[in-house]
Parts: sequence; C-alpha cells; structure tokens
Amino acid sequence: MLNPFRLANPTTVGEAVSELARLGDAAKIYAGGAELLLLLRRSLIQTDTLIDIKRIPGLNEVTWDGRVLRIGATVTHHRLETDAQVREQLPMFADAESQVANIRVRNQGTLGGNLCFNDPHSDPGTALLVYDTKITLRGHSGERQVALSDFLVGMYETALSPEELLTHVEVSPLPSQWGSAYLRVHRSQRPTLGVAAAASLSDGRLDGIRLAVGCVGPRPERLTELEEKVRGLTFAEAQRVIEEAKPYLAALLQPVDDLLGSSEYKVYVTAVLLAKALRMAARGNEGERDDS
Repeated sequence: MLNPFRLANPTTVGEAVSELARLGDAAKIYAGGAELLLLLRRSLIQTDTLIDIKRIPGLNEVTWDGRVLRIGATVTHHRLETDAQVREQLPMFADAESQVANIRVRNQGTLGGNLCFNDPHSDPGTALLVYDTKITLRGHSGERQVALSDFLVGMYETALSPEELLTHVEVSPLPSQWGSAYLRVHRSQRPTLGVAAAASLSDGRLDGIRLAVGCVGPRPERLTELEEKVRGLTFAEAQRVIEEAKPYLAALLQPVDDLLGSSEYKVYVTAVLLAKALRMAARGNEGERDDS
C-alpha cells in the first residue's frame, strides 16, 4: 500500500527544478514510475512529494541535428526501440532497448528514470557506454553535462544531486563503417550480464574497438584496457587475448555471487560473449542477438 503523498505537476523544467530545490530529499521525480512505484509500494523508500515531469514539453522528444541524437528524459524504452531515427543512428542501442524487461515495462519505463535509478541489472547503460554519451543535468544553479561513465557511479548511485533533474541524454553515433552488437544472458527477464561491442576492420585487423560489460558487478564498465590490447589484432588473435583476460575482467567488473549466477560463471560467460559480440560487430551485424 502506498503512503499518502503530494503530487506536483510542473509544466517547465524550471518549475520542476524549483520544487526540487525547495523540497530536497523530501521529493522524488516521477516519470514512468516503473521502478519508483515498486519501491514505494514495498516501503523501501518514502517521499512526501512526487514531482511528475511527464507533461513538461521537450522531455518526451527525440531529435537529430546531423551530429548528435538528443533523447529527452521521459522518452520510453518502447519509443527508443521503435523510433526510426534511433534505429538508423544507434541500431545497437535500439536493439538493447527492445530487450528491456517486457513490453509492459518498456511502455511505461523511461530512459531517464532507468539511468537515474542505475539498477545493476539493466541494459541501456551498458549499450550507451560504447557511444559518446553525455548526460544533461539541470539544477537551481544552472545546467551541466556529465559523461555517462562518470554519471553511473555505483550500485543504485549516480552523480545526480538531490536538487538536479536529468533532462536529456545526448548520444553521438559510431563512426561510419563500424559495426555493433549487444548480447545478454537473462533469467526471468532480468539480465545476468550484458555485453556491448563496436568495431571496425582494416585489412583484416581490428582498427577501431569499443567494449562494455554490465550486470556483472555494481555498475556497467567500459573495457578500455582490453580495447587497447586487441586493437590491431586479427579476430582470432583478439579472441585469445579476451580468453586470457579473465583476471582483468574479474578485477574491473567486481562480479558478485547472487541468484543469477556465481562470480566465476559471470566472468566465464562475459569472456565468451565478448568474443562473440566482437565478431558480430566486426562483421557489421548490428542488431543480432543471443537470447540464451
């Protein structure tokens, strides 16, 4: 049962930010509510006021300026998996969005809410790490942008302050001639782990490469050290390097034992899926998936 609360309905970002500045921790932002309402019903969090931002113009829009795709905070997962501009400019991200939970959750849940909640078992953050992704935050003192890797601090923890509102996510598409792939293993619609890869080939060797892994530890991680090790290699050589990188993966990802699998299992499957996703990306097979 929900405890009584006040519902505020700002019509501008400024009004929403003013409410946050006035109320602080006594208020929570309400957009899709997919995670928030569940926590409220279970009394895991409490609030005096919900600030409903769904009616604020501009926050439910997806725009493309020829360089950056700008996604409003209240755009739903279903919109992102089906939007023509997203599918054209960010095909791997659109594919990852199509795998979020189930259609009911995708119709209700929003990208902004998902990133702010930062559930360690979530798909969008991992996929977005292989793009140049920036988070736009608006507070009482003005606006600032944060790289996604800096925004996702830890398990259920972000760089968002209590007086700030996430307004937009800005994503730069991958360079031309790059391929990409997102693979996941899931149990009961919750990902045990997710792997995102983007790559380009030059004379049979990996010229450009980006790798990210999520749902294994406290937060999704970009594998920059591993990227450097496999850059310039053939795929067969890269596969051997990834196989030998399990100690690096365990140290970086900080896997935890839970109902979805042991830490050893997660590291092993991460290495397997990284190699598979990299092969798919290098061949340009955007959107292909593994629903094992």
